[in-house]
Amino acid sequence: MSYSGAIDGIASGLNTTEIIESIMKYESQRINVFAQRQTEFTNKLSTWGSIEAMLLSVKSQASILSDEKLWYAKSAVSSDENVISINASNDAAPGTYYLTVEQLATRHQIASTGMYSLTESIGTGDIEISLGDNSSTVITIDDSNNTLTTLKDAINNSSARVTAAIINDGSEHNPYRLVLTAKDSGADNQITVNYNLSGGTAPEFSAAFDWTEKLSWSSNASSNPQTSTGAAYTGSENKAYTFTIGGTGLQTIGAGDIDIDWTDGTNSGTITVSTADTDIALVGDGADGLSVYFTEGALQAGDTFQVQAFAPTIQNGQDAIVQLGSSSNGGSPITFTHYENTIDDLIEGVTLELNSISTGDPVEITINEDRSQIKSQINKFVAKYNEYQEFVDSQFSYTEETGKVGVLIGDISLMMLHNNIRTTLTSVLSGRPDNVKMLSQVGVKFDSSGRLTFNELTFDNKINENLEDVISLFKSSGTTNTTFVEYISSNALTKISASGYAVDITQAARQGSLTASEIASPSNTPLTIDGSNNVLNIKISNKISSSIFLAEATYNSGEALAEEVENAINSDTSLSGVSVDVEWIDNGANGHLEITSSTYGSNSTVTLETASENTAHDILGLTNGTSVDGLDVEGTINGETASGTGQYLIGDSDNENTAGMKLLITLTENQLVEGPEDTVCFNKGVAAIISEKIASYTDSDGVIASRKDGLQLQIDSIADQIENINEQLEIKRASLYQQFTAMEKALSQLQSQQSYLSQTISSLDSNWSLMKGNH
Repeated sequence: MSYSGAIDGIASGLNTTEIIESIMKYESQRINVFAQRQTEFTNKLSTWGSIEAMLLSVKSQASILSDEKLWYAKSAVSSDENVISINASNDAAPGTYYLTVEQLATRHQIASTGMYSLTESIGTGDIEISLGDNSSTVITIDDSNNTLTTLKDAINNSSARVTAAIINDGSEHNPYRLVLTAKDSGADNQITVNYNLSGGTAPEFSAAFDWTEKLSWSSNASSNPQTSTGAAYTGSENKAYTFTIGGTGLQTIGAGDIDIDWTDGTNSGTITVSTADTDIALVGDGADGLSVYFTEGALQAGDTFQVQAFAPTIQNGQDAIVQLGSSSNGGSPITFTHYENTIDDLIEGVTLELNSISTGDPVEITINEDRSQIKSQINKFVAKYNEYQEFVDSQFSYTEETGKVGVLIGDISLMMLHNNIRTTLTSVLSGRPDNVKMLSQVGVKFDSSGRLTFNELTFDNKINENLEDVISLFKSSGTTNTTFVEYISSNALTKISASGYAVDITQAARQGSLTASEIASPSNTPLTIDGSNNVLNIKISNKISSSIFLAEATYNSGEALAEEVENAINSDTSLSGVSVDVEWIDNGANGHLEITSSTYGSNSTVTLETASENTAHDILGLTNGTSVDGLDVEGTINGETASGTGQYLIGDSDNENTAGMKLLITLTENQLVEGPEDTVCFNKGVAAIISEKIASYTDSDGVIASRKDGLQLQIDSIADQIENINEQLEIKRASLYQQFTAMEKALSQLQSQQSYLSQTISSLDSNWSLMKGNH
């Protein structure tokens, strides 16, 4: 509120506003003191926030150093990325390999016979499409999708393992062709299409001749060339036959022989026309079953026409062929075939991407331990720690010339926190070899200025001596005595135990399964699957399949039947993410199928769904089969409770010693024994220890949070005090203005009375003088 000029000099002539503001300025000096304290605390709060951010950055980098992926990373180099590109996982073994790409995998691609219109009716009924030995997909064709365009969309929206497209090949009569491309490459993934349509013209996937197409035709030529009705194309490639009328001038059919030359671009020949409406077959190489005839009329010498020959196979599906090794030095390479150009099972841990066929020397593939990544991450850790160290040093600094001091100088909490972190970085870890139990022994140590340094040469020497010892220095590790119990991970709450924690398993994990009832063995009584019994409906771990179509065939062995059931189930897109193993259990004349989920645990189930009209449930013995749900592993670690999920056993979060310890238990029920099955020894690496130490300071209940909360409370308290003082000053200012206003008012009244009295006295004096004069 402003009072300036409201009462200045009205009666007294005083500058009352200046007087009042001078008084208030003196009174408000207390605010400046509080504001300075508030700024001090705000700076401290900001500084603690910076320290927290830097420590979290150090913690994040320490977590990377504790990650197993970093320490077992491999570098993979291909001498020719244009032929083979490569990626190596942690499981890859170092080595050098020589590879030659003999053939790339391709996808089967077929084209239909031509159609004259995109909206031409293809009829109604069913179209069945299958890819290799996978289950077939049946697409129902009705009035809503019985054109070439809508058929294409129906195929692409179905679960068929093919994609559909329409091309225009430029033909005059039937230019539109449906092209199907397999989604999976390989020689075994061939597309098969079966029609059961009526009432239209279906786009057949078979070799055929198209109608004749006139290229240059004289107006006076009255005879028309036609492709014979019975002509059947026996060739295997798409090509065009071009015909040229021989002789001279206009020639009437039936008035003599007319020679007509033909060529398919490679082969050529001559046919002779003697009479109208008579089939004339081409002969010789390239003829491939083509015959034509001519209607009555005349032909003009030099006129040309064309007949297109269509082959359904645009591209054959084939396997990739790779040779491992080199024959240049007398070696005998191993030939490897694969259905696709991405190969991950030739060399363990190595994924090969075949990009082109080899034209020169074999491609050299080199796999090495990737030490560069490890050293790069250690250098980043050192850099982040030193950034934090320099910031802390600035807080404890004092410049005599300027009198400038660090914001947190003398702060006991920061001193203790910082000393503890430094101590952790120089501590000796238990359970490690004497020569690799401190960071300084692998080249990470403090210099005289208190900065971390990293000597890569020392590190290389240590890692060459024993990689596993260096890894165990940085990352947490657990060891067991058997292959049935495997240490996976731990957290900050898990405590070190060099002597080991007893692992007692009371229930082994189990997979969900469905055991069919016995049927006659196909080896003795062949089992036929056809359109009346080829549909399977099943539920795997809460996922319901679509209608699964088994391949229609006669099965002569239980093993072949089990393989088809397994492939059909695992190919169903509705069951994506889950899979099964199917086994035939032979009992002589009879046997049964066992369908087992690939996952373990209480969520692992295999059950039948409602049978469809053409169900295979009965013939496979599934209708009266028995389903068994999966089980989660159960047990204790160090006598402390643990929770099981599938095959994983995890120490409960409130355990005193084993909280967060995660173990993989692959024991079966038959392998359980009375008492502990194994012992797991656990040690923490320095990276994990650093992460946990920093977390204890940066967590919501840590020192930093406590200091920040305390500073914020002080800042808020000072803000409240400043607000209260301002309110009091405003009250005092208003009071002073009121007092000065009253004073001015009183002075004004006195001045008015003085004027009145002066005038009265003056009047009395005048009257007195007048009276004296009259006398």
